[in-house]
Amino acid sequence: MCKILTMEETAALLKGARKLVLVSHISPDGDTLGSTLALGRALQSLGKEVILNVDDDIPDVFRFLPGIDAYRRFAADEQVPADLLVVMDASSADRVGNALQVVRTGTVLNIDHHKTNTRFADALYLDDKAAATAEITFDLVRALGVSLDKETATCIYEGLYADTGSFKYSNTTAHTLRTAADLLAYGVDPGYISDSMEVKDRPQIELLGKVLETLTFRKDGRIAYVEIPLSLYDHNVNTDSFVSYPRYIKGVEVALLFKEVEAGLTRVSFRSQTADVAKIALGFQGGGHQKAAGCSIHAPLAEAKKIVLNVVEAALA
Repeated sequence: MCKILTMEETAALLKGARKLVLVSHISPDGDTLGSTLALGRALQSLGKEVILNVDDDIPDVFRFLPGIDAYRRFAADEQVPADLLVVMDASSADRVGNALQVVRTGTVLNIDHHKTNTRFADALYLDDKAAATAEITFDLVRALGVSLDKETATCIYEGLYADTGSFKYSNTTAHTLRTAADLLAYGVDPGYISDSMEVKDRPQIELLGKVLETLTFRKDGRIAYVEIPLSLYDHNVNTDSFVSYPRYIKGVEVALLFKEVEAGLTRVSFRSQTADVAKIALGFQGGGHQKAAGCSIHAPLAEAKKIVLNVVEAALA
């Protein structure tokens, strides 16, 4: 059974552990990386032994984040002892990667902001009103009694920036903006973060051109999707923003990005103006938010498209 924790109980659980493994979810985005790095720095300042883990490749766009090179990817046959396994920004066990099998611990703590959280961990701190897990992390670091430095504040700000679409999405709240303003007092440079996140390298633009050629409409233009077949997929190229192109086409209610990352494994990103795509993603053991969600389909690209599009069309019927 999953125990729901308060902020104070979460801080106490973290303080009580000597060795912790902090995990960012697979297909890592700016929020999971920024919040994990920030909490890791805070715990290290308290004298804790901290291991950072992500069971996936980290896109180059995030290489500017302080401490990003500390991440490890566990081998399947590893055994890592720890007092506490902390999963950041993941709403379901399938988003964790192999850490649940590799890390030897009695307690798994999940810190998250997704309303679709499946309560897979032993303990959970969930604030589904927070725009980002980074927003929770800011409050949690203060609950731990840790003074922020510029590097920690930068990681938190980047997480906020990423999950709010540079503070323009509807999940941006007054608390989100107050948190961002507070972070500036620690020396965060918004221009540097914006430039680092928004700059596009040549391979990304070249791939985008090819992906846009796959733009397809369904249901009289209410659904639009683009796709990245395995032959085009490059883990070094950040493709998170690609789903925004069909999303902002007039008349499109649901936009999707299908990305075949391995033979027989397709990741799907959903964006919506009206439909609750979190419910759709949850049906595939994924999750997210009402207007932005994702899941993984263990099928080749063509089969995954057929499965998912049938469900999306039914949802719009």
